[in-house]
Amino acid sequence: MKIDNFAHKFKINGNVSGRNPLFRKLPLEHFPDVSIYGANLYELYNSYVRDSKLVYATKNGNKIIVEGKVDISSLKNTTIFFSGSDNIVTINGLRNVAKLDVVCINKSKVSIGSPVTVRGMTVFSAHESEINIGENCMISRDIIIYSSKAHGLYSVADGSRRSKSGISIGDRVWIGQGVRILAGAKVGNGSVVGSYSVLAGRIPNNCAAAGNPCRVTSKDIFWTDHAAPDDGNYFEMLTALKKPIPEFIRPTEVD
Repeated sequence: MKIDNFAHKFKINGNVSGRNPLFRKLPLEHFPDVSIYGANLYELYNSYVRDSKLVYATKNGNKIIVEGKVDISSLKNTTIFFSGSDNIVTINGLRNVAKLDVVCINKSKVSIGSPVTVRGMTVFSAHESEINIGENCMISRDIIIYSSKAHGLYSVADGSRRSKSGISIGDRVWIGQGVRILAGAKVGNGSVVGSYSVLAGRIPNNCAAAGNPCRVTSKDIFWTDHAAPDDGNYFEMLTALKKPIPEFIRPTEVD
């Protein structure tokens, strides 16, 4: 593991003695008012990968870990942004990514499992927040997943804080175009979040949900990235192909 403090020096001193820092001030789509430093993941991976694993760390505690199967275009289409210290980004496989921005500010965490596809997503975790995205998710374009503890929302009855949890997205979740997922959201395995929904609540497994606010519209569903031909029955197709029913097909479990 190499230790690189270029970004920290550049941010504090604005001077890296003529050397180009991996982290530099970059515009952040959807957040033009945020002044932040980012690095292309391909540049980091190309410089610091060892035995098919990237572990990149700075002296102020920021860390990026990338392992599993990756493709070059996905690395090139991914940017990691850091502000402050003790931020951690963990990525377990990266394929079929058209655009991915991951932002961590002040002791925050982001964990992303290997996706089926990402057309365009910004994951923004700030001020000790944590965002976890599971494996094999299918993510459309213009997606924002945002959690921050910078501002407080409290109960007038007892002064307790509301919406203090982060965001958890399970395995095999399909997120439609234009979706916004906010602090406190939890999406169960195998569910679908419909286009342009705004979610801050809980969606159980194997459900379809949509709207603003986002609510469950159907239970006991499953999705596939390849539909049965001619609007046919999926189970009949599996039988004809002599294939078993996949494990992701399961009834909804209500909390």
